Amino acid sequence: MGGILMSVFPTRLGPVEVAPEQRWICAQPLAGFESLQAFVLLHVAAQGPFLWLQSLEVPELAFVVCDAGCFGLSYPAVEGFDPQALLAPPCVLVILPQSPQQSLQVHRQAPLLFDADAGSLRQQVFEADQVRGDGAWVGPAGAARVTPQWARRIISVQPLQPVQAAGG
Repeated sequence: MGGILMSVFPTRLGPVEVAPEQRWICAQPLAGFESLQAFVLLHVAAQGPFLWLQSLEVPELAFVVCDAGCFGLSYPAVEGFDPQALLAPPCVLVILPQSPQQSLQVHRQAPLLFDADAGSLRQQVFEADQVRGDGAWVGPAGAARVTPQWARRIISVQPLQPVQAAGG
């Protein structure tokens, strides 16, 4: 990205160069993490559709997130949220299994909404009856079409070593 002022941040996946337009700022603080404002989305190719929502303020803190469509979930338009206008899919926080017998689970009623044009994110809480889908894994085929605005805000990385999930 010639000519763009890049900053290097320590992350759970190793040092990462971040351009200003790749930062996400919380429009509303995430519950339990009110003091954190700046994040990036990191993608490891070997991890398929999963992304890391990495704090730029606390290098040890990262959440595993995924396009809600990969879990068969969709959300209605509500005040402040029009799925078509954000140019990024709603993403759910993924709860990683603690044993091989357990399956992936997600926070189905509280997706993260990313405004790709503004570079902001927020968590939206929906009532159970507003959420379509049960949150079972359907795979990447359920994912939304990747828009250029969404793609350019995601940083592809190769971790220096295997990563253990934290924070989500």
